[in-house]
Amino acid sequence: MRFEYAYKQYEILGMRHLKKQSLETFCKNFNLHILPYFKDKDIFSLTKIDFLEWKNTIIDFNFSNSFNNSLYVCFNSFIQFCCDYYNLEYNYLKELGNFKRKIEEKKIDFYTLKEFKLFISNVDNIVYKSFFEFMFFVGTRPGETFALRFSDLENDIISIRHNLTSKGGRTLDTPKNQSSMRKIKLDRRMYKQLCKLKKYYTKKYNNECFDYYIFGGKNPLSPTTVNRYKKNACSKSNLRTITLHQFRHSNATLLISNGIMPNIVSKRLGHSKISTTLDIYVHSSLDKEKSVVTTLNSIRFKTFCKNFKSILKR
Repeated sequence: MRFEYAYKQYEILGMRHLKKQSLETFCKNFNLHILPYFKDKDIFSLTKIDFLEWKNTIIDFNFSNSFNNSLYVCFNSFIQFCCDYYNLEYNYLKELGNFKRKIEEKKIDFYTLKEFKLFISNVDNIVYKSFFEFMFFVGTRPGETFALRFSDLENDIISIRHNLTSKGGRTLDTPKNQSSMRKIKLDRRMYKQLCKLKKYYTKKYNNECFDYYIFGGKNPLSPTTVNRYKKNACSKSNLRTITLHQFRHSNATLLISNGIMPNIVSKRLGHSKISTTLDIYVHSSLDKEKSVVTTLNSIRFKTFCKNFKSILKR
């Protein structure tokens, strides 16, 4: 059986079980980095060497650990499908295992509170200003934020129920995973700002009953226009540009650096595992290092004083 034919059958199965955005990402990665190496081969003639050579080829591209992992998971799930449905005798890829992780420097950029205040002071439109403040102080994913309607807001609690995908047209989908379906309590100023937005739309469209998008009104904001406002504010503020997702990083870093427990931050962010929060957002900074050194200096000074007093008593 030709590899390409088996993959097309697997794609049909994936359409029934994967979310649209996940399926699109899966197909893109498979078609770019797996299918070209195997499409003319017979799945029953594949050897351990074939899989090893594929892994070595991918390693030469020097992709990130996370991307290598996604390719392995993607390919392994397909080979397991062939074992389950086409009686392929052995999963050599599983035996070879995942790619060996390489040492990577974590590059997670974010705005400090001081930087964000400078940034937001240069956004003058009420809708876009509210959007960026929500991203920074609430920390939802961009797609979750674009999808929010006022029906998701009850008093000061916002319910994350949807995700707005941008691939293949803008459509409402469910959030990333089960943990992403969550309720988040808003701070007082954020809640008042959203109430102010609702009045703004009611006055603008003269319709009090319509379930407006919180950020956009009758239609959600366009990511392209949001990015244009972002770049303009960064230019005026003389700040580096960060991505929309990095406003989420900023929120998590802000909370953790101010003493909020990682497990609480993890639930607000909608992570399925607290380890994700710890791995991504617990940064080592010079300020933290200074506090460690201050503590060590204090301990060593107290020890010195104690020893010095003992010497004097002799």
